[in-house]
Amino acid sequence: MDSKKIRTGISAADIVALVFVILGAVFCAVGACVTLAPGVPHGRGTDAAVLSLVFGAIGAPFLAVGLVLAVLSARKRAMMRRVVSEGYYVMADVADVRPNFGVQVNGRCPYVLECHYRDPATGALHVFRSRNLFFYPAELENRRIRVYTDRNNLNRYYVDVESLLPDVEIH
Repeated sequence: MDSKKIRTGISAADIVALVFVILGAVFCAVGACVTLAPGVPHGRGTDAAVLSLVFGAIGAPFLAVGLVLAVLSARKRAMMRRVVSEGYYVMADVADVRPNFGVQVNGRCPYVLECHYRDPATGALHVFRSRNLFFYPAELENRRIRVYTDRNNLNRYYVDVESLLPDVEIH
């Protein structure tokens, strides 16, 4: 395949990771500032160590969860890039174009292509789902589409929607 950039979109996990990392970093930074700031007057009976522990105890889990989600998302994108760069693909039939009711943006659900591939060696039917598309891709129904896969693990795949779509600019 050419060096065309693959599109993965922004997932809900990416947004949650970003929010959690920001919140966790802010809380940890405030906790560190309270601990390290010399001569900062603290309220009557307030202990700086307790205050920094509270901020750290709140910020650290947020930061950890955000970083874990960010790493998992980055690994998934890297896996997709690797699968595409290796160039092994199967031709699957676009069996259905359906709304993804699990995601809603501005009151609208994106569409997902459901692609079927029957392995000639085993006869097993494999179902692949594309990334979210925020327009109705009617012209793709009943067409064949490339699905880049790992030769050893068909659970690692990328549905190449861009190869069939014209350049779409949503205004």
